[in-house]
Amino acid sequence: MASRPLRSDPAAVVALLSGPGRTDLARFLIRQRWFAAKTRGIEAARVLDWAVLDPEAPFVLLLLDVDGDRYYVPVTVASGAPADAAIAGQDDRAVVDAHDDPRFAHRLLTAIAAGRSLPSAAGLVRFIPTPGWSFPPSLDGLSARRLTGEQSNTSVIVGRSLIVKSLRRPQAGINPDVEITRFLTTRTRFRQVPRLAGDVEYVDADGRVASLALLQEFIDNTGDGWRYVTAALDSGGAAPDALPDPLLDDLRRLGEVTAGLHVALASVPEDPEFRPEPVTPADVQRWAADIARELGGPGPARLLAALPGTAGDHASRVARAVAGLDPLIGTTVRIRGHGDYHLGQVLKTAGDFVIIDFEGEPARPLAERRTKHAPLRDVAGMLRSLDYAAHAVAFRRTGADRAAAVARLLRWEARARRAFLDGYRAIAAASGAPLVPVSEAAFERACAAFELEKACYELSYELDNRPDWVAIPLAGITRILSPSAA
Repeated sequence: MASRPLRSDPAAVVALLSGPGRTDLARFLIRQRWFAAKTRGIEAARVLDWAVLDPEAPFVLLLLDVDGDRYYVPVTVASGAPADAAIAGQDDRAVVDAHDDPRFAHRLLTAIAAGRSLPSAAGLVRFIPTPGWSFPPSLDGLSARRLTGEQSNTSVIVGRSLIVKSLRRPQAGINPDVEITRFLTTRTRFRQVPRLAGDVEYVDADGRVASLALLQEFIDNTGDGWRYVTAALDSGGAAPDALPDPLLDDLRRLGEVTAGLHVALASVPEDPEFRPEPVTPADVQRWAADIARELGGPGPARLLAALPGTAGDHASRVARAVAGLDPLIGTTVRIRGHGDYHLGQVLKTAGDFVIIDFEGEPARPLAERRTKHAPLRDVAGMLRSLDYAAHAVAFRRTGADRAAAVARLLRWEARARRAFLDGYRAIAAASGAPLVPVSEAAFERACAAFELEKACYELSYELDNRPDWVAIPLAGITRILSPSAA
């Protein structure tokens, strides 16, 4: 760790991390779950810009350039920080992540409530309250607790009513999580999302904007949908032949909530960023190319070529599956959507579901994540998640118990799919915009095409990360491409 004595003023913090502490900064970044290039390593990390939120603490908002990628890292100075928490410093004084200091969230909320603007070394940081939002009169007395286990962002719960989420990899442009939740909060009556209380954005010297953080209402919950569904299946409380099945009723409700989201996102045609647009032949051609690209990856191509009974007609089966997108042309619209929809992106509350995290797939460019798409792509993502839940529970069994569990849970999954889709179609049909095909057959074929895309993406991921789970997406692909699916 850098040996230069550390003073607790903002300029000294930046000087340390820009000079003798650069190597320590790189080591810190490599240890973080939200850092995206752990396996590649770091060649150069430097402070790109910085602003002072509070000079006394101090709280310094850093924008870093790490081998051409930008990261948002708020820091402060602490005494007696554990070695694995220290970024750089000497003896008992170290630069640390500001999210671990409860005062940081308080200062951030106060700045948002006041609509402050902070000059940075090369730009501006703006704190933007949502119009009409009522903030508590005193913020310093509220508890602040950093959440653990997150991947791409960092969140702090403040009191029991608000949550601050720092977006660790700010790209040029407004983040979809900010944009969509602001739209739903201020322009619609859809309330199965955490409402946006405010956000923080950075403006560089050329006027380009990037989202740094958002402040939302905290929704009390019992956990995410993945844990809820898998726990119910694991306990045997959702046996496939049990009637009634409360879990299926919940999934029907999840389908209704999902459709409600899409109806809301399509409900303000005068807003160009959210205006529904007719699906065109060019759209379908582009989506088909996306599916072909996922299928053509080296891992998927090798495994798919070896599937039993596919020799000689693999291409025709893929073409038939992709042709399921054709009925969308001219009869349905593309809209803004979730973009990374699965059971982990919904929270189970006492009597409902709440949808969270509209950032999209973080690895994709921001412009791509903001692109309008067929709402059935979100539907397909949730169907694949139900398939994963059934398999994940079965995989916890061993020997002959696993085979029996797979058979039982796949029968349940077929009923779960039907419940979710029935709930979805009932609400989507009432939309003022044509979100889905009227024909049930056309609806299911288009869903299957988007499921194929998602399953191929999953296959590539499992080949790289969890080879033991390759069988799950491969089974999904086999089902979609089988002759019986025609």
